[in-house]
Order: sequence, then C-alpha cells, then structure tokens
Amino acid sequence: KKVFTAMRPKDRGREIKRSIENHRLEIFYAVIFMVIVLVLFFERFITYTKYKDHTGYPQLLGYSLSLTRGSAAVLMFNFPIFLLLMCKNTITHLRGTFLKRYIPLDANRNAHIYLGCVTLLFILIHCIGHGYNFYQITTLSPDHLSCMMPRTWLDGKGQATVVGLLFGTITGITGVLLVLSLLTMYVCSTQYARRYLHRWFWNTHQLYPVVMGLTILHGAGRLLQEPTFHLYLIGPAILFTLDKLISVSRKKREIPLMEANILPSEVTNLVFKRPADFHYLAGQYVSIALVNSGTGRDEYHPFTLTSAPHEDYLSVHIRTCKGWTKVLRDLVIRNQKNPERNPNLFVDGPFGEAHQDYSNYEVVILVGGGIGVTPFASILKDLVHKSSSEQASLTKVKKVYFLWSTRTQKQFEWLLDIIGKCEKEDARELLDTHIFITRFYEKSDLRTTMLYICERQFQGISNKSLFTGLKAVTHFGRPDFGSIFDHIALTHQDVRKFGVFVCGPPTMSDAVKLTCSKITGKQTFVAYAENF
Repeated sequence: KKVFTAMRPKDRGREIKRSIENHRLEIFYAVIFMVIVLVLFFERFITYTKYKDHTGYPQLLGYSLSLTRGSAAVLMFNFPIFLLLMCKNTITHLRGTFLKRYIPLDANRNAHIYLGCVTLLFILIHCIGHGYNFYQITTLSPDHLSCMMPRTWLDGKGQATVVGLLFGTITGITGVLLVLSLLTMYVCSTQYARRYLHRWFWNTHQLYPVVMGLTILHGAGRLLQEPTFHLYLIGPAILFTLDKLISVSRKKREIPLMEANILPSEVTNLVFKRPADFHYLAGQYVSIALVNSGTGRDEYHPFTLTSAPHEDYLSVHIRTCKGWTKVLRDLVIRNQKNPERNPNLFVDGPFGEAHQDYSNYEVVILVGGGIGVTPFASILKDLVHKSSSEQASLTKVKKVYFLWSTRTQKQFEWLLDIIGKCEKEDARELLDTHIFITRFYEKSDLRTTMLYICERQFQGISNKSLFTGLKAVTHFGRPDFGSIFDHIALTHQDVRKFGVFVCGPPTMSDAVKLTCSKITGKQTFVAYAENF
C-alpha cells in the first residue's frame, strides 16, 4: 500500500502548542505547585529579613538565616507530598472515577521525579545557608552565645565549634542524619542504580519513615519558632497509612505458582493462581515478591500482567537482567525437572497505569519496543475477546494498530502464540499488526530489498508472513512513525482523536511523542508513554 505523507507546517510554535495541549493538566499542576513553593519560600524569606527579636539571630546571620527559613518552609510542604504520590491503591481507585479527567493520575511517577529535583534544590539551599550560619556563630563569644541559644547552649560549654553545633544539639544531629539519609536515597535513585542495583534502590527508599521522623525531631530544638512540620504531615500520613494497610493485607497471602516457563530472548514466564477477589483491567500491573527464595520477602518488583481479565489465571513475562530477575530465571531453570519446588509468590496489586485507558478511543495505536510489548499482550487478548463476544456492542474501539519494534526474530518468538491466537479469534478484523525487525540494513540495501520481495510475495499468496507464520506484516528496519501515523489519519478521516500507547525504551517513547506533537489539523494523536 502506498503511504501518503500529510503536509506538516514548519512552524515550531504549532508543535509547542500541540504538546502543551496534550500535557495541559500536568503543566497546570506543575505551575500551581511552583507558585505555592515560591510563595512559601519568599514569605519566610521576607519575614526573617525584616524580623527583629531579642536573640539577635536576624541581625547577626542576615540573608543566610532568611534562606534557611524559606527553604525549610518549602521542605516541610514537599516531604508529605511524597507520601501522597506513593498511595498506589488510592491512585488506582481514583482512576475509575471522574477525577481522572481533572487530575493527571498517570503522571505520578514523573511528579515524584519532579518533586525530588525541586526538593533537592531547596535541600542544597538549606545546607549552604546553615554553613554560613555556623561560621557566623563560631565567631561569637561564649557569653553572647549562651544568651542567643539558651535552650541548646548552656553556660560553661565554651567557644562554639562547627562540630559542637552539628553533634551537640538535637537540631544538628538530626540535620546530619537527614542529609546522609537523603543523599543515600538520591544516589540510589539514579538510572544505573534502579536498573543494576535495584536492591539498593528498594532498601534505601524504605528510609522514608526515618526521614519523616528525623524532620519532626529537627524542629524540636525550637531555635526560632515552634515546630510546624507535623501539621503538614498528619493528613498525608493518615492516607498513606491506610493505603499501606491495604497492600499489607494482600502481601500476607501466598499465591501458588502454577507454571514457570523459560522462553527465548532471556524471557521468563510465570503463571500463577488468580485469587477469587482479584479484579483488574487489561494494561494494569502487579508487584511480585518470591517466598522463601533467598531474594527477600519484602523485595517487590513491578510487572505488567500479560493475562487478560476474562482468563482464570494470572501471568507475567519477565526479561532477565541482573539481580532479582537473574535469580528468578536460575531458580526456574534449576527446578525444571521438579516444578513443585518453585516458590510461591506474594502479589500486591493490581495498580493502574495509562495503558488501561485504551478503551476510550475508537482507533488505538499500540507501540511496543522489545519486552515493552507485555502490557499489550493483555490488551490485545481483552479487545479480541470483547469484540467476538456479547460485549462487542459495548466496546468503543473499532480498530487497533499494533506496532512492535524488536532487534531480531528471536526476541518476538515468545509472543507469536499470543498474536496467533488473537488473529484466529479476531472475527471483526479489529487487529492490524506490524512487526519491525530493526537489526537489518537500510531498505536501499540489496539484501534487505530481497527480504522485502520474498516477504511480500509470500504474504500476497498465503496471507501469512514468511518469517512468523502470522497475518501480521513483517518489516525490516526501524518504523517511520511520521509516515505510519499519516497513513492511519488518512484511513480514518472521520476520527478526531487517536490514542497512542507506547511502552519501550526512552528513545522510542520520545520519537513517538515528538511525532504526535508535530501532527496538526483537526485530528489529534494523544500519546501515553511508559518507559522501562
């Protein structure tokens, strides 16, 4: 088929406008958040700049005191928000209400990162300000010091030192412990740590109760004002505790592992019993821990469910990297002859994400890269099942384009059975699948051209792919999202809004989002991305 490329304006302003339209909720809440942060900071900064009291702190310390008090106000506001963003059960529940139209619930992970960056900035401001404060205080005489700090510096202690200020007061000790705890959490939050040192990432992030407790104690010295952090904390802490209790109640239940399969491309498939009260939507994910396997009962890892809601079992497909996934694969290989020795599972979830919103669009485009195809396995099975059953009239989706980009043929062998089954059950021809094998030369290369000729000739005769045996069309090379989306737009000219759901490496997600932002006119491509 000839692919027509729609005219695109070169005006960069239109691309920016479309991007803003697609992320208007996230931008709105980010702006509101920054306004609150700046108001809190400058209110305290101005107050302490003009503040005069009997202790002489403002006169002695000047703007450094104003910086520390302003940044402290921001940190007291930010810390409890982290707890709200970790209420996964609450967020999943809210996704099923009208509030999802007004709150960007799918952006909680990006919001967590954004909040972390803003918080880090004000932690640095707070520490730098106190560094200058300590220098100024160490220049005071003991008599002057005992007058300024009657609660923390008693007569007879002599000249103040930095070591004494850090480790001789409750404010100083808790401040040091807070900096060390937060520094550890930030270092273990890097991309490298999350991918290759997940145990460290997980364990250090369990320090959040310590951080909250130290923050309360940090203000207990009452150097300048009565402590107020608990007023910010109490509401989010109650909600977080209730949310955590829901997860704890599920984590105590062991779920038998029914089947464990070793698949090509270092993929491990787990099939486990579905509890009677376990209800979920296609595209949702669960957190899994192994029971009595030596990996830690509390080390949970998130994986998208590849089973469909109408099936009576649960399944996940896990790509083997280092650490926990490697231990899991070795365990399954070791127990292949004795599968009854495979460990049971602790399962927490299900939790919602953007992919479950596919049912809101008439035309859906699913873009997967490598193992990023896992959420779409569940969605494809669910869509085909609904379209071929009595629920067909209730399904808004009229067409699904499934684009899967993978390096080699071996990397998609494990999914062929799922796609083949979907194609057989797809009586309404809802599904249009395209597989892109990227480890090939450009189309202009003679070798790739010959592959194209053989593939198209075979598919034209047998209506099947020469390489996969499926109706799915096989391509060689990277997908040209611009041309593909233009063709889809021309095919469905009566559709005004297309849902584009992406799961894959960041480079792919960025390419798809950029393509969606460039498409202008009456038709809109709304991108939802999940990176791994």
